[in-house]
Amino acid sequence: MKLRISLEGQSYDVDVEILPETCADPLEFEPHFDVPASVLRPPPPADVRPEDRICRSPIAGVVVSVAASIRQKVRQDDPMLVIEAMKMQTTIGAPVDGTVDAVHVVPGQSVKPGQPLCTLV
Repeated sequence: MKLRISLEGQSYDVDVEILPETCADPLEFEPHFDVPASVLRPPPPADVRPEDRICRSPIAGVVVSVAASIRQKVRQDDPMLVIEAMKMQTTIGAPVDGTVDAVHVVPGQSVKPGQPLCTLV
């Protein structure tokens, strides 16, 4: 069987031979192993406590920038804001997946460890 393949504007004519050991119809292919049912099941929903939805400052410092905005959808560890302490900047990520409900700080504001920075829903 002859096929013409085009790659980056260049055409190539190729000969293709279907060997008798292979299956001619890929839809009839059956795997040679069993897939465990545990792999096919969707993962259970994560239990997220209300206190897990509060993004808190891990250190004392000054808020350099706020990347999060209200009603913004975020995934876990997406950058939310940057805090500077002792001339080092630390990016604070979202604690869980969610939507930003409130931002409690502004750039230039001093924060203490454990202080709420933003809340997710």
